[in-house]
Amino acid sequence: MASPQAQRSPRTPRNNRATAVHLRLRNQIVSGHFPQGSALAEPVLAEHFQTSRAPIREALIALEREGLVQFEKTGRTRVRSFSGSELKEIMEARAAIEGMAARLANRLWTKEDTVALEKNIAAQERARDLAELSRLDIDLHHHVVTRGGNANLVRLWEPLRWQWEVHLAEIYRRQKSDDFIPEKETIRAHKHLLKALAEGTPGEASEAMMHHILFNLRWAK
Repeated sequence: MASPQAQRSPRTPRNNRATAVHLRLRNQIVSGHFPQGSALAEPVLAEHFQTSRAPIREALIALEREGLVQFEKTGRTRVRSFSGSELKEIMEARAAIEGMAARLANRLWTKEDTVALEKNIAAQERARDLAELSRLDIDLHHHVVTRGGNANLVRLWEPLRWQWEVHLAEIYRRQKSDDFIPEKETIRAHKHLLKALAEGTPGEASEAMMHHILFNLRWAK
């Protein structure tokens, strides 16, 4: 299962160097290396990535289109911070898009798809940290959304997914409760989703996906 973090999107710059910077910087934002609100100064990033400022500028424009960074009126660039209402809207949109994608994927589901997700979930159970779990979570949802075979749904889904992952990285860092462990909740939900995709009806697959996503609204604080 190829990781979507290493894949181009329609918003990815065409310049090879800018593309490399875009993908690496997006990964570092999603993983929490650059937390929400972090300043993204072009000279600092150019030194960080050992490149000129032109590819940095192109990468930042692409990330702004994906909703991950914001350009301030002062000329500064920062990792976007998400309000509770913005996150609620993101999750509601994701539920609609991924619910439909799961419905479509169910109709096309094969044993190979089941094996791929079983391997992914097993890797989640062995994940050494929450950053690795987050990457595997992206991979699983990417597999289901693309398996639905609707390219328009994929294009609508991609920026929403990255935006949620930015917030999820922050949640993972600050989660202290012993009675609610994100990785256990995530893995349990993914197993239920796989069962619905492999053995259930299209409606059941859609419902399982939507429930899984909307359950995460409790984290949108």
